Amino acid sequence: MREDVKKYLFIGLEDEKNAFLKAAQSKGMIHFINPDPSLPKEIPEDVHRLITAIKVLRGQPTTEQEENVDELNVDQIVNRIVYLNEKNEKMLEEMRLLSNEISRIEAFGNFSLEDIAIIENEGKCKVQFFAARPTLFQDELMPEGLVYVSSEHGFDYYIAINDEQITYEKMIELKFNRSLADLKHEYRLAKATHIDVEHELKGFAIYNQFLHHALIDKLNQYNLYHTETYIQEVMGGSLFALEGWIPTNKMDQLNEIIEDSGIIAEEVMIEPTDVIPTYLENHGQGAMGEDLVHIYDTPSNTDKDPSMWVLYGFALFFAIIIGDAGYGMLYLLLALFLRWKYPKMKSFPKRVLNIFTFLCVACVIWGTLMTSFFGMQIALDNPLRKVSLLQWLAEKKVNYHIQQKDDVFEDWTKKYPELKNVTDVHQFVSFSPATKKESGHVILNRMTDNIMFELALFIGVVHLFISMLRYAKRQWQNIGWAIFLIGAYLYFPSYLKAPSLLNYVAGIDLHRGGVIGLELIFIGIGLAWILSIIRNGWTGLFEVVTLIQVFADTLSYLRLYALGLAGAIVASTVNEIASGMPLIIGIVLVLIAHFINIILATMSGVIHGLRLNFLEWYHYSFEGGGKQFQPLKLLKKE
Repeated sequence: MREDVKKYLFIGLEDEKNAFLKAAQSKGMIHFINPDPSLPKEIPEDVHRLITAIKVLRGQPTTEQEENVDELNVDQIVNRIVYLNEKNEKMLEEMRLLSNEISRIEAFGNFSLEDIAIIENEGKCKVQFFAARPTLFQDELMPEGLVYVSSEHGFDYYIAINDEQITYEKMIELKFNRSLADLKHEYRLAKATHIDVEHELKGFAIYNQFLHHALIDKLNQYNLYHTETYIQEVMGGSLFALEGWIPTNKMDQLNEIIEDSGIIAEEVMIEPTDVIPTYLENHGQGAMGEDLVHIYDTPSNTDKDPSMWVLYGFALFFAIIIGDAGYGMLYLLLALFLRWKYPKMKSFPKRVLNIFTFLCVACVIWGTLMTSFFGMQIALDNPLRKVSLLQWLAEKKVNYHIQQKDDVFEDWTKKYPELKNVTDVHQFVSFSPATKKESGHVILNRMTDNIMFELALFIGVVHLFISMLRYAKRQWQNIGWAIFLIGAYLYFPSYLKAPSLLNYVAGIDLHRGGVIGLELIFIGIGLAWILSIIRNGWTGLFEVVTLIQVFADTLSYLRLYALGLAGAIVASTVNEIASGMPLIIGIVLVLIAHFINIILATMSGVIHGLRLNFLEWYHYSFEGGGKQFQPLKLLKKE
């Protein structure tokens, strides 16, 4: 949840400055204010070099760490690692250049440049080397004095011996200042040096953990030093003054810092120009949701914490798009394996794994409710059907049409006369026509497709409705748009003569609901317009344009239906194709196709699952643009 922060002024003796800052750093609950934020926060060069050294060791094989580190000199180790790394990069670049040069001269063989010079001096001639495309002399004679040598790397190579230097059209002259033997010798020396450097760098891998601890110590020292630059001298330097932000739920810790010192802490007024940081404090699932929130933006200091809403909304949308309990079980097994493989994982990586596990469980639950397992058809008498939300809704909708004797029921009985006198819902749902054109439970299949469409729309309406009401106190017009959403959801099923969940589950009369819905539509639009004018003045006249935004945001949730349906169709189609193939080929096809389908569905689930929160939902209940609360605190290696 988000905690309010207060602005405090700290005044104390210059002699107590360091002790106060160290105590504040150990508590980690004061966000000190930089009086001149325009000054850049430059990280010292020794910290940069230490980070470089750690990155170098990260690429080395894991080895047992050195424990006797008391007498080790950090700077000496870092300087040696950085030097070796620079030397290694230099050798790699030299090897690359030598390799390119060798490939250029290798086509002409191992000749001596000294011998070429003697031939030119004694023979009073000029020896030149050329390269050209293979088709250059396909339709014409080769010039006199030009000798073909070989073909490599898509080029033909030639030697030209003439009385004087000459150029040939469409040919590239190659000039060499070292022989092939010399180049290969230099390459061997560079490679030997590279191997020696790599070997020495591997020896430094035992200091990886030591350097991580050293980095944390240096960063703590740097953060402390940087905070000291915020201090303003008072009374000729005998006193110091410093301002900072403190969360309201941390005030008891502030008393612990200053109770045994001469530091005075007084709450001061927040200026209109102050940028108030946003302090979020979450644990467990809230911490996972907070990580998701920070992907997009930091809430403003007046925003309500959306962490839990985003977490559960994302999990629901991700599960709908994956749409398969089988896929969810595979992911859940992977999550459990990672938990077993890395039991000591902590902090952010552990929260990422927790989010992944949470999403896996959501996929299994939703896939089970939808009776979807690797795209396979589940028999109607299967026990899993008893917990199927999709099956229950389908039966509810079929029963509604039977009771109403509406156009849908008439179409069914006209197309399938054997259903005309059937009143049992289960017989309707389990009906399969005995024709070659159609197969399977046709009524059930049509109902499930329609219900998935309705569920996506219903979830979107509920999601936006919650968003609007969360900020109704701040944006009064949201009350009107929330009423409009309810009205639209009641009216359009009546207008289209297509009953919704409210009709066949909640029992709301289709026609009566449409009348009430139309009234609520006009009431909602009018109320939103009036409240916006009262709240925002003459600019509220343009509030009616928000109607388009509300429609667009609501329809955007249909992507849940489209993406979930696409994955389900791919899965069932693959199963159907594989069933008609030889066993081995069918198994390979199923594994590859389902793997690709899982990856694509996962990408869609992450992108669109977050998008519906960050764009559609945030639009009505999130201001954003906040500054993250960053207290002076001790960094620790976990």
